[in-house]
Amino acid sequence: MAEPSLLKIERDVQADVVRLSPVGELDLATVPQLEQEVMTMLSRDLRDVVIDLSGLTFIDSSALRLFLMLNQRAADEGWRLGLVSPSEQVRSVLQITGAEQSLPLRDENGT
Repeated sequence: MAEPSLLKIERDVQADVVRLSPVGELDLATVPQLEQEVMTMLSRDLRDVVIDLSGLTFIDSSALRLFLMLNQRAADEGWRLGLVSPSEQVRSVLQITGAEQSLPLRDENGT
């Protein structure tokens, strides 16, 4: 039986901003990995979390749920979430589900 592939997450921290770049599939099996990485960064008092979506080849409803939950937590707890550079597949899912209207999509420079 094949091993499930784990999500690779690259991290770049500058001042109080962290950019997380997950690579691979973000689904029920890998969502906890990204969620834990975000929580770890917040525990280090980083107040601006940017998630670069360009390396994702697939997302499912659990990934959408994570993005929505993180967005709500950011609003409740006073930190900033930004989602940047969605791949074509990710952008399509965001558009079809209407989630793009509720999520903090930023352009590449973070605005």
